[in-house]
Parts: sequence; C-alpha cells; structure tokens
Amino acid sequence: MTGDRATVLFVCSGNICRSPYAEVVAASMLDADRFAVASAGTIAMTGLEATDTMQDIAADKGLDLSEHRSRLLDDVPEPEWVIGMEQHHLVAARSAFPGLDPARIRLLDHPRAVPDPYGRGRAVYESATSQIDAAVEHLVTVLG
Repeated sequence: MTGDRATVLFVCSGNICRSPYAEVVAASMLDADRFAVASAGTIAMTGLEATDTMQDIAADKGLDLSEHRSRLLDDVPEPEWVIGMEQHHLVAARSAFPGLDPARIRLLDHPRAVPDPYGRGRAVYESATSQIDAAVEHLVTVLG
C-alpha cells in the first residue's frame, strides 16, 4: 500500500504502450484518495517514453503520457492488485510477487487478452485503447 492507498499495478511487456495507457485511464477514474496506480513491463527497457502513437491517442482523449518512463516489473514494490494484459504477464507477476494473493493478479479484460499494438498502425493502437478503456471502466466498478 502507498500510505492508506491500495496500489493497482498494470503490466504489459515493454511498458511503453498498453500498461502506461491503462495506468493513466485508471488514474482518471479511480478515487486518488483510495488508490495509487502504476505500471511496469515484464521485458521493459528502463527509462523509455510511451510510444508516440500511444501518447498521441492518449492526448486525443485528454490524458497525458508525456512523463511516463518504462520500468521492469522486478523494480516495483509489491502492489495490492496486478492487472495484466496477457496471460504471460500474470505468470510473471505471480513469480515477482509470490506473497500476493493469486486472486489479486488478474487479466484486465478477462478472458480476452489486450493485443500488443507495438510496431503496428494507429488503427491497432486505437483498437487496443478502446478495449482498455472498456475494461478499466469495468475494473473500476469491481474495485469500488
């Protein structure tokens, strides 16, 4: 926990597309007095910005990814919740946080994965962000 706030960690592979976007979406929807949000990647190169396309799409939706810098899952303190984009992210989170209740490690859009848009066109990014938007909205209702 961060102070009195529960930490919700979003996880993808490189921490430059899906998880940082999910982080800013969740931060805009969750009660900041109750929840801290963060993101990390299972194979991230530390210190990279979110992709230009993801930054542009986020900005079009009134969200700011300009300060985001990627980090590895292994460099993050244990959160209260881990929300992965694909099944292999959940496997990595279970390994990184063996003390965390497995019920608190879940797929964002269960049972569907959020496909990685990295290196693909804007339409693929937009599809991923639409899926993330809907799934985070549902997650917010679950978390309260």
